[in-house]
Amino acid sequence: MTDNFDTDRSIDVFEYRPVRPFIQIPEKVMVYVLGLTPSSFSKVYLYIYNLSYGLGRDYTQAFTSVREISSNLNISIGRTQNAMAYFKKINAFVKIVSKAVIGSKYKVNVPEYSAQSGSWYFVEPVKVKYLLLKEKLITSDSIVESKIKRYKSIRESLKIGLFDNPEE
Repeated sequence: MTDNFDTDRSIDVFEYRPVRPFIQIPEKVMVYVLGLTPSSFSKVYLYIYNLSYGLGRDYTQAFTSVREISSNLNISIGRTQNAMAYFKKINAFVKIVSKAVIGSKYKVNVPEYSAQSGSWYFVEPVKVKYLLLKEKLITSDSIVESKIKRYKSIRESLKIGLFDNPEE
């Protein structure tokens, strides 16, 4: 049997490249996030992860608040507050600075699995082998704003009724 990879040209090699900035999530982070209960906790972790590592930093570039997170992710404020408290307790998020009304900035640690204890723990990104930060990345405020606007546009689309609301 011969492979048709060399002769089949129906799909261009670069046809499925992302057209907008995207984030690569390491497998260990995904394994940890997929095992979280309740699932809203995983949404909160990925949201903060996206606002930090999505921009090439280990901390959030913009100030964010519990109300903003719950609004953008379409989860209740109480559930979001519980998730943030949980992640702070296990050292996944470390508050760097906090300002009244506009929110806080967080340092985001990454999960590592301990085979001895059979549990996950969080460490700084410089201490793990599976994550390397790029040295030169665009980290302007416009990229942060575009990511936040994308979440807000999804919320507005749900209000208008363009998409089905998964929580109903």
